[in-house]
Order: sequence, then structure tokens, then C-alpha cells
Amino acid sequence: MGFMKAFLEPYYGGSHKSFADSVIKRFPDEFMLFTLPPRHWKWRMHGSAVTFAEQVIATAIEFSEIFVTSLTDLALLKSLLGSRLPKCRYTIYFHENQLSYPWSDIDKGPEERKDMHYGFLNFTSALTADRVVFNSEFNKDSFFNNLAPFLRSFPDCRLDKRIDEILKKSEVIYPGIEPVPEFERIGNEVAVILWNHRWEYDKNPDEFFLALFKLKEKGIEFKLAVAGEEKVRAPEIFGVAKEKLKNEIISFGYLENREQYIKLLKKSDIIPVTSNHEFFGISVLEAASAGVIPLLPKRLSYPELFPLSEFEYLYYENGQLAEYIEKTILNTNRFDRKEIKKRADSFNNSQSLSAFLRS
Repeated sequence: MGFMKAFLEPYYGGSHKSFADSVIKRFPDEFMLFTLPPRHWKWRMHGSAVTFAEQVIATAIEFSEIFVTSLTDLALLKSLLGSRLPKCRYTIYFHENQLSYPWSDIDKGPEERKDMHYGFLNFTSALTADRVVFNSEFNKDSFFNNLAPFLRSFPDCRLDKRIDEILKKSEVIYPGIEPVPEFERIGNEVAVILWNHRWEYDKNPDEFFLALFKLKEKGIEFKLAVAGEEKVRAPEIFGVAKEKLKNEIISFGYLENREQYIKLLKKSDIIPVTSNHEFFGISVLEAASAGVIPLLPKRLSYPELFPLSEFEYLYYENGQLAEYIEKTILNTNRFDRKEIKKRADSFNNSQSLSAFLRS
């Protein structure tokens, strides 16, 4: 088959799947995709390199480049493939980094909060890569800001002296989105509020739904559309909201069909964002591309997506989400949806992929 590139995705779901699929769709003749199901992330970080090495070797293809994402132990992968692919180049793409990823309350045992191994795997993977790519400036900055104190916490050998080596081969390339085509928006008589994130603790669904409960108690009319990838152990608030807001709900559950998903986005008016973790923000940009008004916290990657200098009116202050949703419901016309869409569409994934695959 000649020289090809391999794309190894150990957590093939959500934004990871979206990015991998967009790479393969755009360059079907250049890439071979290897994937593992999106579960057991800790085991993926430990074991996926062994599984992927076996699969790559089984193809008997002399890959010229291997792309992995950040839940792969790249140092281990290279040790297993080095003699088989001596001229291969290795790129790692950080969708997230374990040095600044928030811990879950459902992680087993308090001792796991002190487990530094996953952050160290990110460090050794970046150290052994030929190219290190982050999905946002926020992701890159959070990685390097945490890396020095992290490495200095160990007793000796001063590994922080290797940080500059990683920094010099690092860059930022957004994963991008597939913009929603232009359409004529038909105004809703009652504003539709959207949730389209993963159903997990780090997206902070409690703050989102508690704000809606307050609005309902106050007599503010709204409709609710809940999409996003469901998890087996989803936070309890989703079940509570399904009952408390049953008269407001127009859609509740993950939409496998993208056409149905885009139709839902086009029907929606407001997406209040409450996440405690976001290294990029595909779901927010997809909604904004459909003309949905994002209400954003002044943290994480959001000021990078919608600069405060131009879009300060999208941001709410801590503790004022319910109040800001109410103001938005009562006067959605004060938001320039075309400018919001234009900004979201500027993250077109075709441009991102061209940058990602340059030699």
C-alpha cells in the first residue's frame, strides 16, 4: 500500500470521535483509523498502546507517521513499534491534559486524587513525540503552567529541565467544527433553552438545571431541549430535571442522527454554559453556528472562542446565571446572532485539518 499514516484513537467517542472522523473523511486515502471504545479512560492510558502496537504490526504497512491522542502512552507505543517502523514520525494531539483535568467525585477512593501517574504519562508522551499539538491555547497554557510544579514535586533528578524541549515542538491547532449552513431562523414564541454537552459531572449540569428550576418557580416561560452524549452513570440531576421540567421539555436524550441534531440546534435559542472543564468547546461552537446564543462563564477556553473585547455581552458573572438567562429570554433581539455565527464558523474544521496535516 506504500507509505500511509495511522490515526490511533483510544477513546472513540464525543469530540475525540468527531475529530478522528473529520480527519479520515478529509484524507481517506492517506490515513488508516484504529479505535477503541470510549470507556475506561484510565485503562486506555495504560493499555491502549499495547493493543494499538499489535494492530499496527498486523497490517504489515510501513507507516510514515502515526498520530495518537492524549489517552495513549506514546512512550510505550514507540518502544513497541520502534524496530518495526524506524523512520516513523509520531504526533500527539492533546484533546485534554491530566495535569489540569478536574477529578470526579465518583472516582474510587480518596487516594486516587493523589495519583500522579496519569499526568506523568502525558509528560513522557509529550517528551517522546516528534510533534505536540494542543486543541486550544488554554489547554496548552494549563499543561505547561502545571508541568513545572508537578515535576518539581518529585524527590530528585529535576525533570523540569526537559520542559523547554517539549515547548519548542508544541503548537495549537483547533479541532474545528463543521459549520451549520445558512438558514432562515423562524422565531419561537417561547424561548428554547439547550443542553448539548456530555452528561457528566465536569459539565456542571447541577448549576444549569438549578437555574432553570428557579426560572420555573418565578413563572418565566421557556422550553427545554436536552441532547448530548449520555453516560451509564449520569448525574442524578438529569432524572430530577426530566420530572420537574416535564412540561417544558421538547426533546430529552442523545440524538444519534446528525440531521436530527442539527434540526434541534436550529430550533434552539439559548445555550447557557456551566462547564467546570472545557479545553475547546465543540458543542458550544456547533450551537453558535446554528444561531443559538451562548451564555458563557469567564473561564476555561471560552474567552478564546468568543473574545471578551468583542463578545463581552455573552458572559455572565458567577452566581447570576438564572438572572442572565431571564434577561436573555425577555430580549433575545439584543444579541447579534449573525456575528455570533460568523465567529463560530471561523473555526471551520477544513482549515484546522490542513494545518494539522502539514509536514
